[in-house]
Amino acid sequence: MKKLVLLLLGCGFFVTAQAYRIEWGRTVTITQPVHEDLYVAGGTVTINAPVYGDLIVAGGTIFLNDTIANDLLLAGGTVHINGYVADDIRCAGGELHVLQNVGGDLVISGGRVEVARNVVINGGLVTGGGDVTFDGTANGNIRSAAGTMRFNGTCLGNFEFRGETLVLNGAVKGQSVIAARQLQFGSTAVLDNNVRYWTKRGQVDFGRNLRNGTAVYDPTLKIQTSSWYFLGRSTVLGLIWYLSTVFIFILLLQYLFRNTFRRAGDTVDESMLKSMGWGLLFFVGVPVLIGVLLITVVGIPVGLILMAGYILLLLLATVITSLVFANWYNHRFAQQWTFWQIVAASMAMFVLFKLVTFTPFFGWLVMIMVASIAIGALVKTIDWRRRHPVAVS
Repeated sequence: MKKLVLLLLGCGFFVTAQAYRIEWGRTVTITQPVHEDLYVAGGTVTINAPVYGDLIVAGGTIFLNDTIANDLLLAGGTVHINGYVADDIRCAGGELHVLQNVGGDLVISGGRVEVARNVVINGGLVTGGGDVTFDGTANGNIRSAAGTMRFNGTCLGNFEFRGETLVLNGAVKGQSVIAARQLQFGSTAVLDNNVRYWTKRGQVDFGRNLRNGTAVYDPTLKIQTSSWYFLGRSTVLGLIWYLSTVFIFILLLQYLFRNTFRRAGDTVDESMLKSMGWGLLFFVGVPVLIGVLLITVVGIPVGLILMAGYILLLLLATVITSLVFANWYNHRFAQQWTFWQIVAASMAMFVLFKLVTFTPFFGWLVMIMVASIAIGALVKTIDWRRRHPVAVS
């Protein structure tokens, strides 16, 4: 697999005249300047030197302590961005702290998101998560979907929020659209333009917090969710339909690829950490390969096919993970399960993983880890060596 990845990236080098560097391991520390694009996967990742290309990184704990000259694409558990990023940031994680300026747009989502005071985002901000605190300045628009957002900074563009609770202590220069079950104003909140809004309690008096504009209560902004919500579906019928669809996918995949999933379960039992490493590398490396293919005329058809397959895999990631771990359990504890018992165990695993994702802060991180283990085990299970026909005399 390593040779295949290096070969593909090498092909991309000759096509795009751009170099790549790949690093992975339990602990990865970059102490020398990197003059090409850098791809990193590891348990703990520390960047202590400038990267003059793009940085794509996945890890449990990530520290970015120096300048990134181009884009940053990141997924991690606990993330500290202590260095200036000259272009766009796209990142997701459990706990994310942005402590330095961003030259482009910032797209960020996680259990807890914090943009520190004095941070300037030269582009726009798109953020989502359980708990978002914004103390900086965005020169562009801000869009947020969060459980709770504490807006203490400045937005020079338009502002849009949809979520449970919005606490306003900052200033918005552009127009605002707010759909919040609870809306709270601090003494320093300033809305300098028109506002369309909806709150659970109805109309709100913006008082002196609203300047140079009018506030219009808009019932069409109402957040349409019922009080009973489970596994991403808002009704009992929706839940039944959802689980039925999952059951069909599990049934088909186990029937068509039972041997592959069995071998992947064996691989998890034999080398879990290595499987997770390969899984993280897969999730990071395939988008890179797709990007290389899409910027070449010859590679566009292959890139589009690969992109479709990658998206499908992401949509079925929890189903695939459930099947791999059900087969792992069967192997690990010598259960000798039948086909239908493995299907039933996979359904139970699926529900368990979905419940885990609802755990604040760390649920999604657990899912990234187990999904990486499952996908990595499948990658390791596939025989990437080319088979040559044997001549029979």
